[in-house]
Order: sequence, then C-alpha cells, then structure tokens
Amino acid sequence: MDRISGLPGDVIRIIVSFLPANDAARVLLLARSFRHLYTIIPNLEFNDALEFQGTFTDFVTQSLARLQTTTLIRRFSLKYKRDKLVDSDRINHWLRDVLKRSVMDLELDISGGDNRYELPLDGYELPLEIFTCNTLTKMKLGEEFVIRALPKDALLPSLESLILESVRFYARDDNGDCAFHAFLLACPVLKELKIDGMYWENWKWSRIVSSQSLQRLTIGRTLSEGYYEPSSQSISFNTPNLAFFQCGDFVPDSYPTVNFDSLVEAKLNLWVMVDRLWHAEFANDDDVLSSNPTNLIQGLRNVKILDLTSPVMLETLYFFRNAIPVFKNLHRLSFQHDDWGVCWRVLPYLLDKTPNLKTLVIEGGLHYVEEPDYVCHCLLGYSFLLSCRVEVMEITLWEHGTIEELEQVKHFLGKLPCLELLIVNTSRWVSDNEKLRIIKDLRRLPRASPKCRVEFRCIV
Repeated sequence: MDRISGLPGDVIRIIVSFLPANDAARVLLLARSFRHLYTIIPNLEFNDALEFQGTFTDFVTQSLARLQTTTLIRRFSLKYKRDKLVDSDRINHWLRDVLKRSVMDLELDISGGDNRYELPLDGYELPLEIFTCNTLTKMKLGEEFVIRALPKDALLPSLESLILESVRFYARDDNGDCAFHAFLLACPVLKELKIDGMYWENWKWSRIVSSQSLQRLTIGRTLSEGYYEPSSQSISFNTPNLAFFQCGDFVPDSYPTVNFDSLVEAKLNLWVMVDRLWHAEFANDDDVLSSNPTNLIQGLRNVKILDLTSPVMLETLYFFRNAIPVFKNLHRLSFQHDDWGVCWRVLPYLLDKTPNLKTLVIEGGLHYVEEPDYVCHCLLGYSFLLSCRVEVMEITLWEHGTIEELEQVKHFLGKLPCLELLIVNTSRWVSDNEKLRIIKDLRRLPRASPKCRVEFRCIV
C-alpha cells in the first residue's frame, strides 16, 4: 500500500479502477486515507460466492459504511444465494444507501431460506424506495423476487432497461389493481423489457403488457413436461412502438389485443396445447387445440425479419395457416429445423404470403424422405418455389452432401428464378476429399437463375 500512497489522487483512482470490485472494497476497509478519492465508483459488486474476510453481511455493511456520504455509485451488483443466511432488513438498508448515491445500474440476485432470519419462502420484496429512484437507467432482478405493490408515487423517470428473471407479480388488493401494470406505467421511457424463466400462471395480474415507449420485448419460459394451465388464459400486448419481439412460451387461449404496428423483427418459439396441457409432444392434426395464436400471428404483418427458432413453431404456424397475413415488408425469413420428424408443410403457405422476401435461411438440416425421389409429400415437388422472389438462400448439409441432401439442393437451384446466391454450409471436420466432392456435385446441379452462384462454407 505504501508504494502508491504518495501518488497523485487521479493516478490512484485509475489504478484502483482496474481492481475487481471486491478488492476495491477491501481498499476502502484497509486504507482510510484513500476513501476521499472515491467520489465516483463506476462498478461496485458484492458476490457471496467469492472469498472475503468475516461474514458476507459484515463485509458489505462495513464497505458501504466507509464510503463518504457524497460518494456516488454508478453500478451496484449484489449476488446473495440460498445457502447463506440472509437478513432482509440489512439488505434493504444496503439498497436504501445505494439508492441515495445516484446509482444508474442495479443488479440483484438474492435467494432466501426457511427461517425468520432468512428471506420469506414466498420471495424477497424490494424496498419501496426502488420504485421512486430518479437515476436508475437499468435494473436486473434475479429469481425469487416478489412484487406485490408499488407506492402511489412510483416513478422511474430514467429507467430504460428492465430484466426480470423468475420475478412474480401480484395484485395490490382485492380490487385487482395490477402491480405489473403499475410497474410499467412508472417507467415512461422504458425501451427494453426482458422477462425470463417466467410462469404467467403464478402471477396475479391483468394479463396485459402495455407500454407506449417499449422498443424491445423478450419473453422466455422454462419449458417443462406436464405443464398445465388450470383455467382460461389470455395475454394482450399494447406496445405500439415495439421494434423487436422475442417470445418462447406456451400459447394461451387467446391474444385479445396485439398492437405491433412498429414491429421490425420477431423471433418466435410458440407451443400450442391440447386442453391446456403439454406432454412434451407435438400436437396431432386431429387434436382440439386450446391455444389460439391467431391475433398474435396477424399482428406480425409488418415485420421485416422473422425467425422461427424451433421446429415446433413450424407446426404452430401450420395449424393456424389461415391466420398468416401477407408479409409485405418481410425481406428475411429463417427457421430452425433440427428435428427430422417435423415436416415443412407450412413453408408453401409462408412463401406464398411473402411477396418481397429476399433472404431465406434454413438453420439445421434439410428435410427429405426415402427413395424414390426423396421429396416429402408436404412439399409437393417444390412447385411453390417457382413464384418465389428469394435472392439469397442459406442451408446446411448435416450429412455431408448425401444423395438425399443434394436432391433437395437441386430443387432450390432448379426452381428459384431470382436466386443470386446459395450459401451451403457443412461441418469443418469434413475431409478435404469430401469437400472437393461436395463442391463438384453442387457445380453440376442445374440452375433456374443464370445469375446464381454457390458459396461453400465450413462451419463448426
């Protein structure tokens, strides 16, 4: 410590800024003379998984207590896991202290236990002061948080990014006021909302996602076998300025309202259910579905980029193919195909509704059947490609250029009239001789477009 104590304050600040957050906190504890140099702390992180002297709670308490009252904290992260005793009153004291220091980025991951010294079994409740912080621009809340109520003066005027991981919301009172709706209403400039590991059925809420400022929305559910939605459910989206939407979820009974007028990009993985039950299997054609994504599908009509991120999404769209709108703005379509049991039967319907599509990407292997012609009945000989305006297509040869795969490539090259570039991916572990053989086979295939060139790539 003596080696740097004589250096100018600005130099010391630069040196300490390169230290890990916990080491910087130790400097505060060990060197009283340095405390006055910490006028702004860019990143202060406490993680009970790391090594520290004494108890974790004492370490955090002493570190914060040694800060000058005028010291500002730009980012504060607290990770406190289940296997440690947690004093919720002390945590709230820490947070209230940090909120007074103009914190802009707040990350909390706190898990509790099962006695009165630990967090309540039904989750940790945030101090109400968090919902009136003027400086927060980003907030991330980890698992097991419960938000039951917001103060009447709740307002987060600077919050632009909100990440919720397994956070649960509950109605404020018997009148059914929605804490989730109140939260969004208190964030007038919110641009990004991510809800991950969520279970709508465990929330007590209005089932409405409403924000005039929201531009990016990500919803992710942890899929599990035996999921059951006990009663009729619906979800509405009133997000007129949303530009990006990513959703992996079970489809509810309906989407009464979907306002996606400004949507540019969508990534979807939607699972339909039979009698509100999911057994980790695709629905059959003769099943009576309880899910109905019609309004959501039609709400996508303005997208420019559409990514179907799982094979099951192909089936979902096929079941509701009559709801597919004309995607007049769609210029890039991609879909994931990593399950050989899933047909591409929705592809003709999709391409028929994409008059301005320029790029088609198939992520994963191709879809074919056994001899004699290797073409599945779902594709009807690929005749739907003849009117397709796709200029760039990307595919992957999982089987390293087998006869079946090349027969499919033959249809793409021989029927797409506007194709200018076909990108063919294969494994980087393919031998040099195999690569040469695949390239030669591709060059021999006839092409409907004289402008078309084939680009061969080796990927992981």
